[in-house]
Amino acid sequence: MIFGRKKEAKATGDGAAIFLHNKYVKKDYKLQDYIDEGYLENVIVYRCIREITTAISSVTLEVHGKNGLIENHPALELLNRPNPSQSKSDFVKHIFCDYLISGNMYIAREPDTKRPAQLWPVNPKYMQPEAGIFGLPKKYVFSNGTSRKDFPVDQITGDCQIFHLKTYNPENPLEGISPMRHSALAADTHNDGLKWNSSLLKNGARPSGIVKYKGAPSKETISFLREYFKETLQGAKNAGEVPVLTEDGDWVQMSETPKDMDYLNTMKEMAKYVASAYGVPLPLIDNDSSTFNNLEQAKERLWTDTVLPLLNEFLDAFGAWLLKGYGDGLTFKYDYDSIPALEGLRAKRFTRMVDAVQKGVLTINEARFAIGFPEVEGGNELLVPSSLVPLGIDSGDMTDEQLKSYGLSDNDIKELKAETSGKVER
Repeated sequence: MIFGRKKEAKATGDGAAIFLHNKYVKKDYKLQDYIDEGYLENVIVYRCIREITTAISSVTLEVHGKNGLIENHPALELLNRPNPSQSKSDFVKHIFCDYLISGNMYIAREPDTKRPAQLWPVNPKYMQPEAGIFGLPKKYVFSNGTSRKDFPVDQITGDCQIFHLKTYNPENPLEGISPMRHSALAADTHNDGLKWNSSLLKNGARPSGIVKYKGAPSKETISFLREYFKETLQGAKNAGEVPVLTEDGDWVQMSETPKDMDYLNTMKEMAKYVASAYGVPLPLIDNDSSTFNNLEQAKERLWTDTVLPLLNEFLDAFGAWLLKGYGDGLTFKYDYDSIPALEGLRAKRFTRMVDAVQKGVLTINEARFAIGFPEVEGGNELLVPSSLVPLGIDSGDMTDEQLKSYGLSDNDIKELKAETSGKVER
């Protein structure tokens, strides 16, 4: 089990495959447990992390200065090939996998200069921050059992060769807490449910039975029978075998109905909890829960609720660490229009802006700015429908010149006066 909770497997008629003891055994959480039995073994954890990292790695990054977008910035060239063994996509997936498994992301710049030539992800298993003053780490210690290296932290500026992004951890302000910890119980239940179901299937869907013996069998007899049943009844190759006992023993089968073997509800509930902890909508995880419409909505929610907030947090911190070596006022941003999953949101925003311009609420340039377009000449004036006049003014008492001052054409004035007199010309 991943997280050290004591469990026992029982069959129920309601689809709940796993029952947990009501006594929770607290354990020292180890990162290796999250890796082995969380990311590597639990399909829901793996799928959630894959959805998030794949989405983030697909975003087109930009560098902006005081005057806007900077084309072909050297920091972007560095990110496009951060080191000889990784592309931008590989690098981004790597560091965010580390973050979503351990709650910590470490990146080292090589060499330790303001404008490094390479960026390398560092395994959180081997990094340990040591406390300093004013809440800053004194240094980061890398130790993998065979080598050790210290990375000192400037206690005034916080500058270091190591970039560290972490989740909030109320128990330790120097290290993040794994998101997997929040779904520990659900992940354990899901894993054990799969193991229990697998063991039943290997045994021909037959659980253990009872051997009734007359009198008190010897220890040798009990030991022999246990080995006998392991060899002849357990495993897929022995499914359906009939036990043969001596005349002094009886085999009593503890049969189960198909309803007792219904694990679907339990598995789906556990998948919900794990996906919820990672902020991944269930239709992206469970194909049975997805339709065309809710799949599109689920993709939008993944981006707006999980991917973009996480990406913004990373770019703010990463830009402050890396870009200060290239000058002042530089920031990382991303091309919002390059994200296909948000096309529906962009279309809705475009429609709202056009409607606001047509109704005289926004100027053309205000609307263009809101949807990411540059300003145009003459676009700072409010436009209003030609038939609108100030409230409380009777157009029948106004001269043609007064009506023209509100933007009405000669034809508009003619129709307006015809309407007020009840003689509309057709």
